[in-house]
Amino acid sequence: MKIMKKVVFALLLAGMLVASLTACGSAGESEVSSTAVSQSSSTDSEELSSAPVESGDGESAAQPTPTRKEINQTITDPELGYTVTLKQAIIDIPFDDPDIWNDGYRTGVCVEVELKNDSEYTGRLYGTDLKLLVNGDPVSTSNSRISSFQTYADENNLTALTSSGVPQGESASGWLFYYYDTGSGDNELKLRYSREETKVTVIGGPDGGTSSTIPAQDFDILI
Repeated sequence: MKIMKKVVFALLLAGMLVASLTACGSAGESEVSSTAVSQSSSTDSEELSSAPVESGDGESAAQPTPTRKEINQTITDPELGYTVTLKQAIIDIPFDDPDIWNDGYRTGVCVEVELKNDSEYTGRLYGTDLKLLVNGDPVSTSNSRISSFQTYADENNLTALTSSGVPQGESASGWLFYYYDTGSGDNELKLRYSREETKVTVIGGPDGGTSSTIPAQDFDILI
């Protein structure tokens, strides 16, 4: 990911500073680091109805009832100027393929988010910059796809978050979809925004150029 910023020096004739912001790794697909900042979420929840789905042998697959939770928590990356608001989550959403429930150890989750890009740099904020954490472990983004829950999304008017990213000066809202192996007992769920370690280089100016590094940092919201 390469991001450019232009700064005009008032004391230099036709002088221009170009700050390039280069993240170490591809946008939105980096490994998360270990530090986290947690924010509490609302405990309000609402059960949603879900019709049983017939499995391949004619028997109904055991799918739980979806539960909606209002959250409305926001995290801000002050270095890059990104804002992520987690509006709500729906836990235990049904899969289109009922056979995925046969082992009894998988569940689906969708979260509604709003992304706002107020950065001074021209990079984009992506939905893949956000990961679901289950008991502290991130869920692979390769398993985070609306296609597994398309029927439920269509029936409940859940529009997926754009995959093209949010450019500078704009915002976007939509739903992200995840699934994971539940194991046994209750699971702690968090949504994590990860900022990669980022190098900023300023070319030109009276000193001939400077560089600095913005450290990696994780920001978590409890679901």
